[in-house]
Formats: sequence, C-alpha cells, structure tokens
Amino acid sequence: MECKICKSNKVKVIYNEIIRNGGLGRYTSAPVPMYQCEECGVIWHDAILKDVGEYYKSPQYRDSMNEGSDVEVFYRNHDRETMDKFHYTGTEIFRNKTVADIGCGGGAFLDFLKGVAKKIVAIEPSEIFRNILLEKGFFSYSYAQDALQDWGGKVEVVTSFDVIEHVDDPKRFICDSYELLQNDGIAIIGTPTDAPIMRRLLGACYEKEVLFSVQHLWILSGESLRRMAKEAGFHSIEIRYYQRYGIENLLGWCLEKKPRRDIEIPFIGHEMDAVWRGTCSSHQVADYVVLYAKK
Repeated sequence: MECKICKSNKVKVIYNEIIRNGGLGRYTSAPVPMYQCEECGVIWHDAILKDVGEYYKSPQYRDSMNEGSDVEVFYRNHDRETMDKFHYTGTEIFRNKTVADIGCGGGAFLDFLKGVAKKIVAIEPSEIFRNILLEKGFFSYSYAQDALQDWGGKVEVVTSFDVIEHVDDPKRFICDSYELLQNDGIAIIGTPTDAPIMRRLLGACYEKEVLFSVQHLWILSGESLRRMAKEAGFHSIEIRYYQRYGIENLLGWCLEKKPRRDIEIPFIGHEMDAVWRGTCSSHQVADYVVLYAKK
C-alpha cells in the first residue's frame, strides 16, 4: 500500500479492531484497519462514510456527535475553545484583516473576531449553521473551493481548527487554503495528534474509546502537515505542539481506563499542570499540532 500523503510504500496496519463512530460510547459494528506511514507518520483509515461532502452538509454529523444543530448547544460546547484558539493564533494578526475560518460551525470563534477583522469569510458545510452565519453578516460558503471564485487571493489570514482530519483530501484542503490567501498571507491549521503519551500508557483502550474514529479520516503528524504545506507552495512553515488536556485528565484515564472528567487531586495545582503541558509540547508528544505557513 502507498501512503496517500508522501507516496511512501512503508505502510503498516497498526490497529484492526472496532473504533468510535460519533460520540463517546458509539462504535463500528466491525473492525476497521488503521494504517500508518513510517515515513511521514500519518495515520488513516479508508473512508467508511459515503459522500463525505453531503454528510457534513446534513444534520447527520452533529447528531452522531450528540450535539444536534441547535446553535445555542453549539455555543455551550464550543465557546470554551475560543481561548485555546487565540492561544494558537494570538490576537494581533486579525485587526483590520480579511479572515477566513474553514469549518467554523455556528461561528463561536468568529463572533469574537467580528469587531476586529475587516471582513470575515465563514466556511461551514452545515446548511443550518450557514444560514445563521449569513444572518450575522459573514460571507458564508459550504467549502473553501466554493469561496475561491469570490475570495481567491484576497484573504490575509486563514484559520481552521479540528477540521482537516475530517476531509477526504487533506492535500486539497491545504491547497485551497493557499489559493484563498493573498501574497504574504498566513494559514494557521490545527488538528489532534495521535497523543503519544496516552497511547503508550493506555494502548488499545484509548485508541478504541477516543483516538480512532469513523469521522476522523486522518490523524496527521507534524511531518505530514509540513510536507503537504511545502507541496502546496507555502514557505516559512512552522509546526508547534500544544497539550490541551491537563495531568488530571491523564490520571483519570489511568484510574478508570475510560473517558471521564478530570480527576480532582488537591496537591496538583497550576504549577504542576503547567509543567506537564509544557513538557509534552516541547517534546512534541502533545495532543494537538498546529501548522503555521505563509504564502
């Protein structure tokens, strides 16, 4: 088998059991082979979903994640992620800029940019959410390719978080981001990693319950992101790692061997948690990776 990212033939099956299908506690009815490239590190499964584009346009995806298409539920679930996103991006890059966010859902992140950015292009396949985005005054499209006719070469900042792992062609996704940008524009694209520490401690338990998912067609490594960005024409490419989940989350997993809220341990304070997160990030074994690349 050939790697779909770097074309290497050094590909192996690393898992062949049932995987998560939607929200926690939902699984496939049959084993799913997960493949990994030994050259660029990308992990994937052959797409189980039929017509990925239509799947994300319909309410089916958010129903499978136990969220539904109620925008107020979306805000409750995702407003808390906004500070994480600003941690990845900073704030100074947005003022008076034309910004496109790919896969923006109901626009929780964009709501905080509305008073700062000059123009906002909200790219979101869900028809229900896209109508809400239009009502907010954003320029809205289903997919980046749909926006290219109006915005190709005109966007100064492209952001996208927790989206590229869902698409059937991540190379095309990064190329579309490149084509949206004007010269000297920047793309910031974040995605979950294979969480090396959790996998080492918990093995197949963690892989089945959380990591491997029908809806996540890809688990992209820093190297695979770098290669795709370079191939698309980007320069000044940088890869940074971030640990989103704290040490109390890790200990809760180790104790119960299943997803749960952070375990509360009185002697673990901010200082110890900061060391944990910082160490995971600096050693590139954190649970999230972000690509920064300029056109």
